[in-house]
Amino acid sequence: MKRSRAHNVYLARQALDIMVALKTCAGNSPYVLPSRYEADQPMSRATFNRVIYAVVGRAKTSGLPLGAFTVHDLRRTGATLLNELGFNSDWIEKSLAHEDNRSSRGVYNKAEYEPQRRHMLQEWADMIDAWCSGQKRVPTLYPPAMQLGPTDVMPSQAVSAAS
Repeated sequence: MKRSRAHNVYLARQALDIMVALKTCAGNSPYVLPSRYEADQPMSRATFNRVIYAVVGRAKTSGLPLGAFTVHDLRRTGATLLNELGFNSDWIEKSLAHEDNRSSRGVYNKAEYEPQRRHMLQEWADMIDAWCSGQKRVPTLYPPAMQLGPTDVMPSQAVSAAS
């Protein structure tokens, strides 16, 4: 992690299933994605790029409109789509381990947004599953515990509603 700081990543059910499968394949390696030849070493970063090149090549061969991209582009695309869907930008930035310690807000706001991030990432995974099966899915932007009902009114709204 950047600057040796811990960062919690709250995985969706689908991601957990993938991680369990990968760990099973990795055997006794301390890495989920070990090196091909050295189990005590992580997979090379170049391997990810080769996989992406192969995916793009296969898409072009199949006539699919997929342009070249990088591993980092996947983070950017996810962040962009989550923002466009209307998820809270603080949750998105925290999920990406982006910290702004130069502003007073960044210095004072140390919230983890755990339930919100768990919810957002599960909604994201469920949307991807829907897309893969040719369906559309409208995400729920807030965890059920955060949903405001018609009787939950902010004090300023209550004053204006009473006048």
